[in-house]
Amino acid sequence: MMSPYLRNTVIYHDRFDEVLKQIEQLWQRTLTGDKQILPIAGPTRLGKSAVIAEYLRTRPSTLGSQPVLYIVAPEHHTARALPDACLTSIGMNCSMYRNGSAATSAFLKAIKRLGTKLIIFDETQHLLERSGQRTIRGAGDFLKGLLDSSDVSIVLAGLPALEGLFSANEQLAGRARSTVRFFPYSWHGQEYKSFRKALAGAIEMLGEHGWDMPDAKDADFAMRMYVATAGCYGLVHKILCEVEALKTDEQVAAYGAFAEAYETTIRRRAVTFNPFDADFSIEAEHMAAAYIQVLREAGITDRGLAKC
Repeated sequence: MMSPYLRNTVIYHDRFDEVLKQIEQLWQRTLTGDKQILPIAGPTRLGKSAVIAEYLRTRPSTLGSQPVLYIVAPEHHTARALPDACLTSIGMNCSMYRNGSAATSAFLKAIKRLGTKLIIFDETQHLLERSGQRTIRGAGDFLKGLLDSSDVSIVLAGLPALEGLFSANEQLAGRARSTVRFFPYSWHGQEYKSFRKALAGAIEMLGEHGWDMPDAKDADFAMRMYVATAGCYGLVHKILCEVEALKTDEQVAAYGAFAEAYETTIRRRAVTFNPFDADFSIEAEHMAAAYIQVLREAGITDRGLAKC
């Protein structure tokens, strides 16, 4: 049995490059003393985590230095939870500090010693889940104070619900840049061309490793993959990895393999049929419905959909 290739491979594509560029620009501005807060918001399975992981790979820590910190926002947010999560991220024992203020002070001293310039908070929407207005505002005050009292810039990544942080705290909103919308590729226009380009990149890479795959330029196959994934590249990658696992010995993947991969990997489905059923014709209306559904599931309102 051959070892999987695509599962451990990063495929660069337009949306990926766009967000990676925004983080790199934030880094460069921070080095000049221009501190910023950059929100990055989008539905799940788009590849936000992959972008962050790739950026962290380019900024490795050294002994006694951590230029970039990665912190997952605590799921059960309390006034103390966020500073404790920050301390834990750098290996400090949060139980040593009697309250949130002491914990925050210790963290600020630590990141100065470590030479930290950028902190990436992932799953930031956790700060709003099951939290009252006072607790949410407190999270905003913590982030605002972190920016004001250190030499770091901040990335806030997560689901679109993270925008509630700025609604609850005008001072935090005043310090933040416009949100980078990490949304699915749309089903028409230049966005759809970018989706096809991303799909082709993955298909061609497997082809270079001996796989017999559908033609990357096949319009019918691209439409079927779009309906299956609603334009989310993370799901494209997931389906292709499943195909690779299913057909790793023969390295031949026809529509049947993709139909099986879809059935076993995609839980939330925009259509009632299997998009890779060759007997079913895909229409533009199926593509539009898939796109709209994934945005609605992410909490995007009809007014927001009109802008997409």
